[in-house]
Parts: sequence; structure tokens; C-alpha cells
Amino acid sequence: MGVEGEEFFYRESLGNPEFHHWLLPKLEAEGETEWLRQRQEFAQLRDRVSSNALGLIPADPSIAGAFGHMFLHGSWDHLIGNMVFLLLFGLSVELALGGAWFIGLYLVGGLAAAGLHVLVESGSHVPMVGASGAVSAIMGMFVAVYGVRRLRFFYTIGFMFGEFSAPALLVLPLWLGKEIFGYLYGDASIAYWAHTGGLLAGFALTLAVLYWRPMVEPMPEEEEAPSPQRVALARIDRFLEEGKILEATEAAASAVRQYPQALTLIERYIELTSAAPESEGYHRANLALFAQAGNLEIDGHTLASGYRRYLAATKSPKALTGKANLLMARRAAEEKDWPWLEELLRHLKQQRVNHPLIPKLGMVLVNYYRRLGEEGRAREVKEMTQDMAASG
Repeated sequence: MGVEGEEFFYRESLGNPEFHHWLLPKLEAEGETEWLRQRQEFAQLRDRVSSNALGLIPADPSIAGAFGHMFLHGSWDHLIGNMVFLLLFGLSVELALGGAWFIGLYLVGGLAAAGLHVLVESGSHVPMVGASGAVSAIMGMFVAVYGVRRLRFFYTIGFMFGEFSAPALLVLPLWLGKEIFGYLYGDASIAYWAHTGGLLAGFALTLAVLYWRPMVEPMPEEEEAPSPQRVALARIDRFLEEGKILEATEAAASAVRQYPQALTLIERYIELTSAAPESEGYHRANLALFAQAGNLEIDGHTLASGYRRYLAATKSPKALTGKANLLMARRAAEEKDWPWLEELLRHLKQQRVNHPLIPKLGMVLVNYYRRLGEEGRAREVKEMTQDMAASG
């Protein structure tokens, strides 16, 4: 062993409490009274160091160590890391529970962390310092408060970063898994069981508190990002608030082209063009509505009322194309809106539209009139539609 190696050995062994407890019996047995006296004097000086005086020593636990270890840290990065997590999760937990409960649970969580560490590492003379156990309790408190609420989390991987939405409850298994993995494969100098004890204690104690008293003011659940359709509608409304009718109409037309199944946008487009019922914009807006006749998510009464409103408003119903009328006729039959169905079949007859579906729709209406005993109307509908099957 070289000189540097010897210096390292002596430096490490002098400050090692476990080495001290191993050495004392040997010194006594060998009668090294002077060395024993000097070693004990050194031990007294060593024990005045803050990490020994106020750190938690599992083999010799004390009240001072149980509380003091939470306010000591071994390095700046240790301190800063804990304070970052305290800031990120502590603010929202304090908002929900109130300051007094937050401080109380923080301290009790730290004591629980210390208790589990002492239980698992009962023979160790190495002092434990750091607020990690108490901060882990805050993580448990956070999970208990916000549970399955979906919150927005930020992530960074190298130069990649972003955010995602997930239930707060996800923090519990991820944090526990990290601590267990660290205990099995990580740095042996880290008190992983203290972290685990704090997390579980914070979670359980906060659940008990919430059972007996409501939260002061829970953090609002993160709202989902607005849909593109809502963004488009907000843009239209912004133009209207500014009195820019033309820009609002153009924005509505563009939005309907981009989102042709968005009923709210279609209705807003119709509303904006209704002042000029003979305009191309009004016809296109209503055609967009009629094209949704096959969309069962849109109420049939909405389609029927839109059809009748359009007929009443315009003298030249260009939007009532053969395809639009056929789509609405099929929907009218599904809705059992017989007057609407007959009117659409007559439009199709006037437009000379031929399609295999038309005679079938006609027979549905024929059977309806026959059930009513109106044979004349049934015969009229049958004669009107029976020769419209050929594709044209």
C-alpha cells in the first residue's frame, strides 16, 4: 500500500463510527490505555460534527437525530435536489391541506422515514442526514390529495422535452419502483428505505386526514387542451367581437372545409351567411349541413329543421342536390319522419335522380300509408318511385 493509500485508509477509518466501535474492544484487550484515551478524545470531537450530533444513527437513535437529520444535508446537490421536489409538489399539497397540516404531516412523514430506516439498518453506526424521507412523504401526500385526477407533467430527455397528462396516482408506483431498484442495485450510501417509509407514511396519513376533514382548496384539475374545432370557433367569435363580419364569415368557411363534421362550426357558418340567403356562402353552408345526414351523431330533428329553414329562406335551393336529397331521404326513413321523406322523394323525382335505394325508400313510405288505410297515397308514392331504380 502506497503513502496515498495509507493516508486514505487512516482518513476514512478515523471518521468511521463503525471502525471506532470495532477498534475499542481490541484496544482494551491489548491494554493500549494511552491509545484508547486518545481515541476516545477524538471520538468526542468527531461526535460534535453536525452530521454525527444531529444525524440519525440507527444503532444509537435519539430524539435530536430523529428531527435533526431532516434539516441537514451532505452536499449542495443533495440540498438543492430536495428543495426542488419540495417546491414542485409541496406548494400544491399545502394549498389543498393548509399550512398547519402540511407542516405537521411533513414532520411526521420524516419521523416515519427515520423509523423504517432504523428498523432496517438497526446495526449501522453511519449517521443519516437529509430531508429526502420527509420530501418523499410530500410525494405520498400529493398522490393522496389528487388521486386519479389527470395532471400535466413536464419531462426532459437530453435535448428532448415536452409535457404529458397522467393521473397523479401514477407517481406512487413509479417512485416506489425507483426506490426499490435503487436499494437493490444503486448506491449503498443512500437511505432508500427512509424514502419508501416517508412515501407510504405521507400517503396513508393524508388519506386519514382527508377522511376526517375536507381539503381547503384543491388544485384545479388540468384541463385538456382545447380541440382544433374549439380553437377555430374562438377565432370566429373573436372576429365577431371586433365587428369584422367578413373575416368571421371567411374564417367559418375555412373551418367548415377543414372540419366538415363539426356541427357547431356549420351552424355558425349558416348563421353568418343567413343575411344573404341567395349567396353562394349560404348555399355552401347549408350543403355542409345536409352532407351530415349520414352522421348519426347529429340529431335528425336538427337536420329536418335546417332543411325547412333553408327552403323558407331561399328562392333557389342550390344546396338541395340529388346526393344531398338522397342522403336526407334515407335519414328521414330512419327517423320515421314521413312528411319529410315524401317531400324529399318528390324533390328526387323532379331532379330525375335514379338510384336503387329510392324504390326501397318509397316502399317504406307505401307501407306506412297502407297501415293508415290511405291506399290512394300509397299507390301514388309507389307509382312515383318504382321507375327510379335504374342508375342514371
